Amino acid sequence: MFYIIERLDQLEKLGDFGDCFVSFIPKSNKYHPALTDLSLVYVRDLIRTKGFMLCINHNESFGLNKEDVKWWLLNNTQKLWVLDKKEALYYFNQPQKLFDVNFIQHTHKVPTNCSEFYYTQHYYLPNVNCLIPISKHYEEWENTFDIVAPIIASFTPNDQFTFNNEHATNVFYQLESSGIKLNKDCFIDYYQGRLLHPEFNLSRGKIYTHYNLYTTTSRPSNTFNSVNFSALNKDDGERMCYMPENDMFIEIDFQGYHPRLIGEMVNFDFPKDRNTYDLLGELLGVTQQEAKELTFKQLYGGVWSEYQNKPFFKDVLKYTDSIWDTYQHGGSFKCENKIFINDAEMTRSKLFNYIVQSKETSTNVKLLGKLFDYLKNKKTKIVLYTYDAFLFDYSKEDGDILQDIVNMLEYPVTIKQGNTYHGLTKI
Repeated sequence: MFYIIERLDQLEKLGDFGDCFVSFIPKSNKYHPALTDLSLVYVRDLIRTKGFMLCINHNESFGLNKEDVKWWLLNNTQKLWVLDKKEALYYFNQPQKLFDVNFIQHTHKVPTNCSEFYYTQHYYLPNVNCLIPISKHYEEWENTFDIVAPIIASFTPNDQFTFNNEHATNVFYQLESSGIKLNKDCFIDYYQGRLLHPEFNLSRGKIYTHYNLYTTTSRPSNTFNSVNFSALNKDDGERMCYMPENDMFIEIDFQGYHPRLIGEMVNFDFPKDRNTYDLLGELLGVTQQEAKELTFKQLYGGVWSEYQNKPFFKDVLKYTDSIWDTYQHGGSFKCENKIFINDAEMTRSKLFNYIVQSKETSTNVKLLGKLFDYLKNKKTKIVLYTYDAFLFDYSKEDGDILQDIVNMLEYPVTIKQGNTYHGLTKI
């Protein structure tokens, strides 16, 4: 059978497939996946000698009905391996079917010179993938298959893969797909000249974030179309452009989050009813602010000799020595969502820092999962995640849900509210 499938009778003749490698090819790779649609779907059974291109919306072919393609994938295939499960969920929202190759080994598609040319010349077009010849799309995904097939074949399931594939992708997909409402006039004034193509992630008064889950430490970055959503400026008016779709923003920050997480790792108890840095100030004989500064210097630069016998810090030192021994002699160190493989450039302090960021991320993923379940039938939404803070777009229709949310978060928090993301006030 020819590799181009453009009619329903051709699709039906494909029959049943087993485990497959799949690429959901949108109309444009530059647009946020919430703001584009499918052009093509490449699918190849892992044991077949060639793949097929299912055509939905392309200038060179007739088009299959998108729902027919989804039905066929759901009912005629087994596992579907993809390069980015979170992105694939926008086009095929069947999380139990999708498995992410990049959580095994970071892998990219193999582009052709032709596709690179089209993106160099016409990257701004919303349908650039519909113009690139189907044969060139097919070529790059056949070449990519040659890379991913041995990775999939050699993969042994582990807890870290399961955590990321089943939990992290779903949580961050839900975060992204909500979007954040904008003040149009503020946005135009602030971003004029900074965003050449705001349409890539802006539509109908909402802007869409994009979490990159394939980072060294597992802590996701959140930059898309030149906007770093994890570090929106607090002082120059940037945050004023972001406003609630419902009644108000509520931001919940964890108090002294990293020391508390490290306390769990080293079995040191920080009481929930005490400020973390107040307690550390007592232990070090300094003010609360000085304690905060000293703590971060030692946690991420190595414990100073004068503090190595102090409570908490001596536990951190002992833990750091232990993980370093495990890493050096065992060849790796396993966290809940990441395995750090022995690397000649790794240092004792860097490994500790990576493990803390991994702990932070896995803890937040679990907490976000609980919150999404709780908010499932409510108007209130979580719209932004910035490592030690969650931003809620709160609706008064949901009533007094704040205490429930605080209880679910398990750690001491501070709460702020406001009518924009700028100048939130503590409540």
